[in-house]
Amino acid sequence: MARPRDAARTSPLPSLSPPLLRLTPHIRQRIYRYLGLASWDSTPHRYYLHAGQLKLRHGRGFYEMRFVPDPSCFHGLLLSCRAIYTEAAALLYSANQFILYYSEPREDPGHPTSLRPLHTLHALTASSLLSLSNLKIVLNEAACHQLILGDCALICCLHGRKNSNASGLPWCKKKHGGVHQLPLLSPASAGDDDDDKLAAAHAVLREWHSAAARLLPHVTPGRLVLSLVCDIDPEHPRAIDIANSAVAPIRRLLPPSYLRECHIRLAKTTDSQLQQLAQDTVSHACGIPTPTSKPPSSTTTTLTTLPRELRIRILEYTDLITPRRQVIWTRQDRAYIVYHFQCEPHDPPDERHSNQFSDCWRDRSFDGGPPSNGCFCRRRHAAFSPTCKCWAPPGPALFLVCRTLYEDAQLVFFSSNRFIVHDYKLRPSWALPLLEQREEDGRPVPTYPYPNERFTVSEFLRHVVPTRSLAYLRFLEIVFPPYRPPSWPETQHPAMQDWWSTVDWLRDKINPPGLSIRLIVVDVDSAPRSYYRTITVEEGKTVMTAYMNLLRPLTRLAEGGLARFYAHFPYPWEWTEESRTRRLNDPYWVLREEEALKERAERYVMGHRYESLYANGREEPGRSDWGVADC
Repeated sequence: MARPRDAARTSPLPSLSPPLLRLTPHIRQRIYRYLGLASWDSTPHRYYLHAGQLKLRHGRGFYEMRFVPDPSCFHGLLLSCRAIYTEAAALLYSANQFILYYSEPREDPGHPTSLRPLHTLHALTASSLLSLSNLKIVLNEAACHQLILGDCALICCLHGRKNSNASGLPWCKKKHGGVHQLPLLSPASAGDDDDDKLAAAHAVLREWHSAAARLLPHVTPGRLVLSLVCDIDPEHPRAIDIANSAVAPIRRLLPPSYLRECHIRLAKTTDSQLQQLAQDTVSHACGIPTPTSKPPSSTTTTLTTLPRELRIRILEYTDLITPRRQVIWTRQDRAYIVYHFQCEPHDPPDERHSNQFSDCWRDRSFDGGPPSNGCFCRRRHAAFSPTCKCWAPPGPALFLVCRTLYEDAQLVFFSSNRFIVHDYKLRPSWALPLLEQREEDGRPVPTYPYPNERFTVSEFLRHVVPTRSLAYLRFLEIVFPPYRPPSWPETQHPAMQDWWSTVDWLRDKINPPGLSIRLIVVDVDSAPRSYYRTITVEEGKTVMTAYMNLLRPLTRLAEGGLARFYAHFPYPWEWTEESRTRRLNDPYWVLREEEALKERAERYVMGHRYESLYANGREEPGRSDWGVADC
């Protein structure tokens, strides 16, 4: 039996572990969440890695309205001891999103200052790398930036708009010009040396390769969501070489199907070669099956060998049909576009369903949706992301396979969508082209004479839709802004004469029994108060004459069996002095006048078949998206 002195000498020492570690793991996890290491609803916080520290950007803009704890709240906890750091860092790096910029953006306009922050990845411990679940690496970013300094709107960068403020400076450049960068290989000025641009690009990629060698081999398989942004000038002859070097670490250091998700962007603008490279890299990293290029044998069933009914049915599941079956063409855009508006949780299921096919970049974490990793939209950039489902006009490849598929694709596209043609612009739909000003009572008053020799719908039907595809059209909506009385073209105006000629030319090229037409003039009530002015009775007659000139040619299509025709015209005399007085006594009289004018116009075009237009409970198709948004 040992002596007491020996027993005291061999007894265990009092525990020196921190009191926090004596708590149960469940309680410790709750404490970590209270300190801000992770959110309570499992929505990741967004932190920026810089110089080995976590940073929180203030003034993050509309799409980062959620509260994000300041890292200083829990920084001391990470320094307390190795055991606590291991446990707390595992939660921190597994539950949040981290963004690392090669160059640190500044708040003042100009190019970001290079601080080599990719070295931060070398400072992360092995346990932190194993826990890392969401990381975005920004080597070079020309637009769609997620790091926003001060007050701004993300859309101005997404759409490349050059909105100007009162000072005349482009809005985006003034608010956060320091965040923008030139694409790699893009000359900052006309005299830039090409060797210097290549040297700068290779310097960026060398640091990325070094950081990737430290990062990628140590992440946990199937855990990490990796986003890589490296905007390159696609016009440069070495663009493909630089892009290959940018994605080389992912292809070389990672086995197939190693990442949970991967998002890659290689150019601010779309480019087929760079986009294909991004898609191939993501497919390798995430194990996404890719179609084989093996030529089919003579016994293999291909799309062209199927019956036409099956081919058309298959093509209906492609981008030939837009999410809401509506395609818009305007004089200004001169391209097929789809109008998107954000849906709310209480909106109908079909609207919420279609919302997933637009604005994939939008951060929906503040309303309970998934957070965004930034913009990797294939419609706007040379990028690829498994989460991007945005509708884009179908590319030429589908139409160039063979004549058979060309005809089938044209049929599906033009017969399955509603086509809306705006005579001027989509947003705002009441906008009028300001061409000149005249003096009235010593003050400049804008006038809006019709400036074009043909309507947009005439151009669309003659030069945009292939002649052989006109017979596939099923719904055509023609929209005019609320032109002022002097602006509507008179009967002998070239645009009106061309409209008559276009309808005559169209008669034997469409399928009248399968086509519905809706003719709309936007309500002046949609315009701001500055658009209103009193008109004379004679000016109202000028507007009414223009309405009739638009309608008269359409009677010839109705004689050929036009399926349906709908009209909407603002009451031409609404803004006369007499009507203003009448409005005070009966605010709803204008609606009654417009309903009577609608019926009169539809009867005029459809003739004796007007009664069958609404027979058997038929109703007019609902408003198009642009009209709903105007409400």
